[in-house]
Amino acid sequence: MNKLYKQVLKAIKKYDNIVILRHEVPDFDASGSQFGLATWIKDNFPNKNVYCLGKTHKFFSPKLYPATDENVNLDKYLLFVVDVANRPRTDGKEYIDNADFIIKIDHHPLCDEFGDIAIVDEHAAAAAELIGDMLISFKKKISKECAYYLYSAIVGDSGRFQYSDTNPRTFNVVSKLFETKFNFQEIYDKMYLKSIEDIKIINYLYSIVKITDKGVAYYMVDDEKLKELGIEREQVKAYVNLFSGFEEIYIWVQFSEDVNATELKWRVSIRSRGVKINDVASRHNGGGHDNASGARCEDEQEMLQLIKELDELL
Repeated sequence: MNKLYKQVLKAIKKYDNIVILRHEVPDFDASGSQFGLATWIKDNFPNKNVYCLGKTHKFFSPKLYPATDENVNLDKYLLFVVDVANRPRTDGKEYIDNADFIIKIDHHPLCDEFGDIAIVDEHAAAAAELIGDMLISFKKKISKECAYYLYSAIVGDSGRFQYSDTNPRTFNVVSKLFETKFNFQEIYDKMYLKSIEDIKIINYLYSIVKITDKGVAYYMVDDEKLKELGIEREQVKAYVNLFSGFEEIYIWVQFSEDVNATELKWRVSIRSRGVKINDVASRHNGGGHDNASGARCEDEQEMLQLIKELDELL
């Protein structure tokens, strides 16, 4: 067993109260990692108090994951921070300073070192891949429910095993999860099925997309158009890969307006095929993985500058 894994198991056994945090506006990996780890602890150590904290994602979380717990006041607790590169992005960051012991598990490029134990591998397809690998090494019970959450997380962050960080360990973990016989078809249905109402949104995005000569596809959806389409900004991200399957498009970018932000009102999702884009994202108040990153822009001028920089990569 990995030396760090042994230290994690020792910490779990030691503490009666365990808090698990992940990043703000959780994606599948954040929520799946959080609830997968929590389920495993509860299954194998039923006397532990385990709290999954953070604001639930308004749209996809209720389909796949339970509601998060209410904030708690604890004097002494073990804290897991999963799928988070840096403290400011942690949902529930106030629990970091008061934790008795901190374990960080993440797969983003290292940008903020914290925690008594840090299991960080930026070449993992998902944080859940690292968690799954660790739990399998413990040779204890992995329930269907635990496997269900971890698998959804790995599928979400690997782009259904299409992104470049998918590796042999990814499939080794998944193969072990499959031994529990969880319902993987149900996961795909909840993650990817669309409604008839989605057609009008998709038609609109096809009508406004712009594609550079080099192969960057991008579109901008302001708050007024979101209201006209009858969707909220958080829902727009479901269409981030709409232009991923075109031979001539190597990078695709989505801009959506966040009118509630005091500054940097445009949120940006960037995805690519075979092109490392996270350096550009980091220059625009963001970052992430080689082929999947996020950023924030102040105005259209900065958005067009970002597109220019991505175009130059090609």
